[in-house]
Amino acid sequence: MNLDYKNGLLYTSITLTYQGKSAVIEQVIVDTGAAQTLISADAVFDLGIYATPHDELTIMSGIGGMDYAFRKRIDRVTFGSFEVHSLPLDFGNLDEGFGINGIIGLDILVKGKFIIDLADMIILQK
Repeated sequence: MNLDYKNGLLYTSITLTYQGKSAVIEQVIVDTGAAQTLISADAVFDLGIYATPHDELTIMSGIGGMDYAFRKRIDRVTFGSFEVHSLPLDFGNLDEGFGINGIIGLDILVKGKFIIDLADMIILQK
């Protein structure tokens, strides 16, 4: 899968399937410093993914501070040729000023045994 290097970040896309609906989420960054994948709640609202009283609340923290997210089990996550079913993902608010719809973290990168090739700007599975 191709990576797009811009503004010091590695951009790609990921496909989510929830309750029979699928969407490609563009403008997600690959972040080996993030333990958990986080997707913008705004980017998945049309899939019917939004916070409910039954969702687990999580705290996301990083250089920018702390914020809350909700965790929901997603039917299928597809990242390149890697596909995983029933994966819990976090959803929250991302600063829209940066044009980022999500962060692919180590939960997916390790599970998929991905290799980031910065010479060719691709990400592939071992």
